Amino acid sequence: MAYLQSLLTRSGADVSRVAEPPSRPRTIVPTRDVPAAAHLDPATQPIDPFRGALLAMRAGDTRQLLIQLAVIEHMNREDLQDAAAAIPRTTFTEFFRALDPLRVARDCDAIDNSHTPVGMFKKLYMESSLDYWGVRKLYTRLLRRLLILMRALKDLGYTLHLEEYIALIRCAGAASDISGAGALWNDINASPALAWRNAEVYTEYIKARFLTEPLYTNYQKVTRMVTPRNLHRSRLVLRPRVVRDMDGLRLVLRRNRLQFGLNKDIAHVEELMRTLRGQKPAVKLFRTVVATHSFRIDENLMCALMIALARAGSLRFIGANILQAYFGIRSPHPFPEEPEGQWAGNIDFSSSPARITPTVRLMRAVVETYGSNAEIAVAVQLVEYLSNTHNIPIPLDVWEDLMEWTYIMSTPPASTAWEMAGWYAKIPSPQAVEMIWNTMTSPPYNQMPTFKLYDLLIRSLIGRASDGPAPALSRMREAIALYDEQCREYEAAVFDYTRQLRDGITPSLTTRRLERARFKKQRMWYDISVWCRMIFKRMSFSKTSPVPNPLVPAFIQEFRPFLKNPVEYLTPTGRVSLVDPNIETFTVLQTGFVEQVVPMTNRWGVRTLKRFRKSKVAVLSSHALADFKVSKRTDPLNLLAPGKDVFKYTTTRPAQTSP
Repeated sequence: MAYLQSLLTRSGADVSRVAEPPSRPRTIVPTRDVPAAAHLDPATQPIDPFRGALLAMRAGDTRQLLIQLAVIEHMNREDLQDAAAAIPRTTFTEFFRALDPLRVARDCDAIDNSHTPVGMFKKLYMESSLDYWGVRKLYTRLLRRLLILMRALKDLGYTLHLEEYIALIRCAGAASDISGAGALWNDINASPALAWRNAEVYTEYIKARFLTEPLYTNYQKVTRMVTPRNLHRSRLVLRPRVVRDMDGLRLVLRRNRLQFGLNKDIAHVEELMRTLRGQKPAVKLFRTVVATHSFRIDENLMCALMIALARAGSLRFIGANILQAYFGIRSPHPFPEEPEGQWAGNIDFSSSPARITPTVRLMRAVVETYGSNAEIAVAVQLVEYLSNTHNIPIPLDVWEDLMEWTYIMSTPPASTAWEMAGWYAKIPSPQAVEMIWNTMTSPPYNQMPTFKLYDLLIRSLIGRASDGPAPALSRMREAIALYDEQCREYEAAVFDYTRQLRDGITPSLTTRRLERARFKKQRMWYDISVWCRMIFKRMSFSKTSPVPNPLVPAFIQEFRPFLKNPVEYLTPTGRVSLVDPNIETFTVLQTGFVEQVVPMTNRWGVRTLKRFRKSKVAVLSSHALADFKVSKRTDPLNLLAPGKDVFKYTTTRPAQTSP
């Protein structure tokens, strides 16, 4: 935040205060005695740090444009200002348009729309992709570099256009920088661009300020869920003992999550969703948009406001002022308690004429709003109501979101927190995930399950210990068939990439295909290894029974590639350790320490600070997602079965082997 504010300062720059309409951009004529067209002519132009960026932008190569932008970042301020003065003003607008985070995510983000849990961050060595707050470095770097371009424009006396501010605000959102989005909004209000604000810029600011887009929280639903601790004193009142227990639960979770999901601008531990727990900012924006301005209110804006209000648990306000007022959906609140094994009784969503016709965008917003507040039954019935009433097909991503929210709220720590608060109706039944699966895969929906859906179902089945491992094992075999298919896709991508690399060409499309196939393959492997570890913990090991568990040897033999080496388990006569020389052993690296200060409430109701220190570790293996060394990329065997010397590691301090 401090870095962003330093770039927004105008010290030493004579900034024009005259409004500059977007349709008539201002252009500064270069001081050199060279025609303006010659500055873009490779034959006449001297070495220009912007030249490669211009060529990449014209070719539509976002990846190469980012590479050139990294070079521009290291220019000193005077050279940057001279180079910027030599190109037309409209070119900067094209830069911001080409570097919009939504476009960068499409063209350059290997992780794509997948979330990264802390365990995966450690086990797959993802320090080159994510920082210790779980934010993708691609977007934090992009924000920093776009702010440098913004400063260069201001040094030249330009006023930024709204389209450029929108790209910057989206960057702040993608970097999970709430305060950065606020600083950019304040910069708009202090500039001539204030007179140009419209519904689009309000929508993008709301999305970034309240992290309403999945990308803005790195697709981490656990980060976005509303907890009873955050609703304390605003939506409900918890007893002091319950508050202490929830603070203790929070402390236990933080010991294993590094800084994932935390606010970078706060010295002590404060989750991003706790920062957004207040209702007033979202309500103020809602009233400003609805009552003060006369621009057109559309579904995109209302859905953003809906999710923003959901961060504070304002479901009653959402139902009355958005769903009913704009979409003609009347929903009861408080909702009827859910009878066990059913979806919330029969909630009556009566209709009235809608001012805005609902689309699948509203369907996604409904799932995010009610799913994050543990109102799974309401979310399911609202989705079904929208589909039947407005003839909207339910897309696969909506089913995935419903199923994931159901799994999150039915398992610890979410279920533990709601149980502490005494809100048992918020906790879905253990069979709820399977119920959604059966509905989704049956007529009339007939959706084809993805690996992500298999992952949610299998984790849910393993958690239901009363059913035994058989149902989960059956689904695991089906999911492993998808993993084998992804391995073949990765092999094809590797051979295509190395062939073109040897020919002296590396198209961005080929690189993107390789990176995404690689990430998807290793993500699947990690998920399967987690299933195996969960099942292993569920298998009974009795020291008194004379007969070992007969399922263990067969399980180890079938799922050996996904188990750690050596495999250890208990028998009546002691501990068995099986070492397979054909399977690698992992190496654990200690990469440093994380020190955190967690606010707690003691038994006397006094707020105290609990400090702890935790080692940061990473795992070295052939499954690592660290960057490949440039010299190793031409050999396909190095990419298909990489040794530990193929990767670029940031540390080489071993802690132990075979975690």
